[in-house]
Amino acid sequence: MSGRFSRLVGLYATVAAAAALVFAPLLALSYFAIDEGVEQLESGTVSAWAEPGRDLAGGLVTFASADRVYATYTQLFALLFPAVLLCAWATRGRGGPHARLERWGWRIALAGYALLAFGLLLTSIMLIGASTSSPILNVAFLPFMLPGVVLGTIGSTVLGIALLRAGYEPRATAWLLAFAVPLWLAGNIVLGHNSLGMVPVFLAWGVTGWRLWRADRIGMQRPHPAATT
Repeated sequence: MSGRFSRLVGLYATVAAAAALVFAPLLALSYFAIDEGVEQLESGTVSAWAEPGRDLAGGLVTFASADRVYATYTQLFALLFPAVLLCAWATRGRGGPHARLERWGWRIALAGYALLAFGLLLTSIMLIGASTSSPILNVAFLPFMLPGVVLGTIGSTVLGIALLRAGYEPRATAWLLAFAVPLWLAGNIVLGHNSLGMVPVFLAWGVTGWRLWRADRIGMQRPHPAATT
């Protein structure tokens, strides 16, 4: 992979991480406004932030029908998530020998990221003409998005633990990945939407993306232990 392409991927990941901080809460708020998501507001932990959050967001979640607003933010999220896949892939290609745990972490995480990215892309295309309540969306959700989230978060945690053991820099990436599963559960269950649980993964690769983008100045120092069998 060329240095120029790696730097562009890094910039994409950095921008996507910053954008996810804004769009993930908006996606969640728009989900709570549609029929499939309104019951989430019955949870005290969800309503505690969602009700004042909706007032604060104002026109950002009321510029169209609830269904159209949710579809729009889902489509925007689909444009952001490939940055996670590309940045992880670019980073994987820059490393030397990997220990067994790290090899498995890369395999599981990249498989999950790829499935989720494809599922989101397929969903965003379907939402051009379909309602957010249409059963046709299950074509993307069940075989791609659901296993993508599961594999992506588990793989991220396995990878993060392995990267911590390997002395990976930047450390923030390794720590955020290591806690991907509990942070995803907190975002999904406590705060009420899967997109919020994926923000730490965006941030993890955004930090590494920033390092990739500035690689011509500061380099990517990545110590690797000898590979084990």
